[in-house]
Amino acid sequence: MIISARGKILLILSLLCGGEFAVADEFHYNNMLIGDRAAGMGGAYTAISDDATGLYYNPAGIVYVGDKNFSASVNAYYSQSKKYENVFGNQSFERNSSALLANYFGIVKPFGRYKIGFSYAVPDAVSENQNQVFTNITNLTSRFTINLNNRDSTYNFGPSIATEINDDLSVGITLYAHQRDAQLILNQFVESLDPNTSAPSARWENNYFRINETGIKPILGVSWSPAEKLSLGLSLSKTFVLNSSTSQQVTCYDNSIYDPTNNQATCFNGATAPTLQVPTHSNSGIKRDYPARLALGAAYFSSRDLLVTADWSYHTAVNDPVYGDKVATYNVAFGTEYYLTRKWAVRAGFFTNMSNAQDIQEGVTKIPEQINLYGASLSLSNFSGTSSVTVGGSVNYGKGKSQILSNYSVQNATTLGWLFFLSSSY
Repeated sequence: MIISARGKILLILSLLCGGEFAVADEFHYNNMLIGDRAAGMGGAYTAISDDATGLYYNPAGIVYVGDKNFSASVNAYYSQSKKYENVFGNQSFERNSSALLANYFGIVKPFGRYKIGFSYAVPDAVSENQNQVFTNITNLTSRFTINLNNRDSTYNFGPSIATEINDDLSVGITLYAHQRDAQLILNQFVESLDPNTSAPSARWENNYFRINETGIKPILGVSWSPAEKLSLGLSLSKTFVLNSSTSQQVTCYDNSIYDPTNNQATCFNGATAPTLQVPTHSNSGIKRDYPARLALGAAYFSSRDLLVTADWSYHTAVNDPVYGDKVATYNVAFGTEYYLTRKWAVRAGFFTNMSNAQDIQEGVTKIPEQINLYGASLSLSNFSGTSSVTVGGSVNYGKGKSQILSNYSVQNATTLGWLFFLSSSY
């Protein structure tokens, strides 16, 4: 099929604006390392979880917290950049995201033969922006401007309880409230020439998308020590959305008078231009389906000073005709902790964050991106009495493919992200 020069840019606009919006990082699950000790070891914490961060990773591990109250607070700054190559000829899309947030807070308290706790976690937070101007896209399209702002945050908060079955076995459960709030604003403006008269024309479109959902996220944990220096852990979790509210508004303006099919210009809702389209609204209460997550971990306490640990996690596939299907994913994490002295400890880790998108096939699929990420982490802790201060960070990088225009064309894509955190516990 041959599409006119102006038809191409209108097609691009419709593909960018139409249908589904991808907010936050819809294509990965391991988006934010939670906690201080755990984050330093790449998130490989399922078999340990013996501090307040265990409320999130494996609540069974908190039975090994001391008899005194224990709390932890973590603040983090996260930054990520994405590049989608050669979207318009040799011109690329570039999107940047950053967020400063209270990443985690947790407190554990003994209560008879039980340990109880309360925690707050931010497993995903995005504040993404794109402000670009593209020129010389085609002979008749002189300029294309895009302004995108995408913010999306997920919050988990709730109580936990754990108890020992015997000296080697413990169980625990966390019941989180789930809150997600997302907003996307997309403005696009294209300047072109009428192919018949060479008269200048302009097209502007504004899209507003908002979603708010609430639900619950139970986490069941088991911790077992089959040998003196070995610890094994298991956790199972799933988010259940109880209420969801989605709204979308579209407004456009087109002052051209040319359309190759009917010699008229129309906005996407069919209103004849030149005119300012009356904003169209749509609302939905359809609930998103989240995957179940299974995590298995093993930790080996080589000596008083050295610990090595590993995690394997699995997210089930999701069949969701509204928000998009997701394939099953596997992730691994490896970590180590070494005490330089009684007052200083260093931690390091490696982790993966695999894409849940289907394989991209040119001419077949319409998937915004598929990028597998690999990362490393490092942290340093100082201990003073019963308190500690930790500073650390992580970096992740990946290459993959994208169909950022939601059509059949395929672009190369890269992602680079880093996180810096500062925490205290006592």
